[in-house]
Order: sequence, then structure tokens, then C-alpha cells
Amino acid sequence: LTADVITRTIFSIPLHEGAARDVFEAFTVFERQVASVNVKALLFDKPWSHTTQPPQVLEACRRIRAHIDAMLAPRFAHDAPTYDDICAAAIAAIDPVTGERFTREELVNELGVFFLAGHETSASVLTWVFFLLSQRPEVVHRIRAEVDALCGDGEITIEHAKRLPFIKAVFKETMRLYPPITFLPRVALRDTVLGGRKIKRGTMLMIAPWTIHRHQGLWKDPELFDPDRFSPEREQEILPGSFLPFGWGPRVCVGAAFATLEASLFIARLTHRYDFEALDPSRVRPAARLTTRPRHEIMMRVRRRPGSI
Repeated sequence: LTADVITRTIFSIPLHEGAARDVFEAFTVFERQVASVNVKALLFDKPWSHTTQPPQVLEACRRIRAHIDAMLAPRFAHDAPTYDDICAAAIAAIDPVTGERFTREELVNELGVFFLAGHETSASVLTWVFFLLSQRPEVVHRIRAEVDALCGDGEITIEHAKRLPFIKAVFKETMRLYPPITFLPRVALRDTVLGGRKIKRGTMLMIAPWTIHRHQGLWKDPELFDPDRFSPEREQEILPGSFLPFGWGPRVCVGAAFATLEASLFIARLTHRYDFEALDPSRVRPAARLTTRPRHEIMMRVRRRPGSI
């Protein structure tokens, strides 16, 4: 679902089911292998650990790039129609210094980043959202009450999604407990001291949102799922830099607002129409890869609510 949304946003076309499945499988291989290589690099800091990738990763990258290139190719046809989307903007972009445009390979790279970042992280967080909601019926009740008060029996639209503060709080609290990105690499621009440790200029730092988001010195009852932390009344109490689901500063995720709006719409529509029940919640454990995924598939029973449209 999230893959189809980001594909329509980038390319103005739907992503057919076969391609979506292939991209998901390829990215799963890529994520698992790259996470393993990165852990080894962090532990042993061998120069080749940062550059050598297993054959499975290279093949996964090839498959993903092939799908991106196939969606990009029609834009270079002589009779290509005009679009107003991310792909069109990237093709038309001109470097203000050199006057050059993106090459075909660079376009695949850039659009591929948009595609993967725009669907995998959202899909991961939404998985955790519906798992958490399956454990907290009183939160589901509040979501439905908020939607009913705003929309009644009408269709839930994008405009409605912008005005659902409790659902937005549920999304944020889920990202606090299960941050979409497991680590944020940053390079020190100058010599400094952090926590009593000297950090030299050029040192790469790996920031772990999971650790920050569950730090007892920053959050009250950090292991508790409490969407009201992000209510308009309490959100101002959150310390700057203690909530990093999209990063922080000038390098913050460019798609943060898009992801929040997309998730709010999904949560509102699906929760309004369906009941979700986790079949074996005791088995659910997170796995830290590039994204915070469940270690095993979360099996859910989904039932349409009586009278829902």
C-alpha cells in the first residue's frame, strides 16, 4: 500500500502487485545483509568492511534499480506526456553552479532513495501502529471517536487527515517506541567533547534513536505506549533533540510531513473500518536493521466492523 502511494507520488503511475512484491523481497535481502555488514564495520572498523558487499546485496540492488529504471524510461520517449510530479522535477532540475542536469544513472539513484525511504519506513511504522492498537482497545476507541466527530459517516479525506491530532499523536508515539530508522550517521565538523569524550573532526558518529527515545532521563515511563505525550498540551514538554524519528537539523527527512499525513489517513480509514487482533502478541519482537522491523511476521486477524463502509 505504501509502495503504491510513493510510486504514484514520484511517477504518477500505480505500482503493480508483482513489482511491489519483488521490490519488497529485494529490499528485505538488502536490509538484512547490509545491517550485518555495518555491524561488523562498527565492531572491527576494517576499511574493507565499509565497501565490500555480499553478492546477495548487489543482486538486490540490481533488482530494485531495474524497477526504478523501468518506471523512469517512458519519460525519455519522444512523445512522453507532461507530468507534475517528483520525477518530472528531478529531470528538469539544473545545478545552479555547473548548469548540468542529472544523468540517467543519477536519476535512478535519487528516485530510488525517494522510493525506498518513502515506502519502507512508513510500512514499518504502520505495522507497529496496528500491532500496538491491537493491544490497546481504549486507544482505538479514541481514534474512532475523533474520526466520527470530524467526518461522521462521510469519506475520510486528506483534508480531514490534517485535523486529527490524536491520530497524529498515536503515529508519533509509535515512532518513539519503534523509530523507523535504527541509526543516523553524522560526521563531526570540528573537534568537540560529547559526554566527556573527545571527538575529533571527521569522526563518524552513529546516533541511535531507539536508545534516546527510551532513555529514562528524557522520558517518563519510556516503555509505556502513551500517545498523550504528543498531545498539544504536553508536546511542548518534550526536550529538543530527544525525539528523532526523522532525524534532526538541516538534514531532517524531506518526507516527514508527507509521511505523517499519509500515516494519519491510513490509520483513520483502516481503524474506522476494521478491527485488528494480533494472534500471537507474545512472539512479537523488534529487529534492528536499517529500519525497525518485527523479527517475525506479525500475524493479525482483521475483521470488518459491522456497519462500516
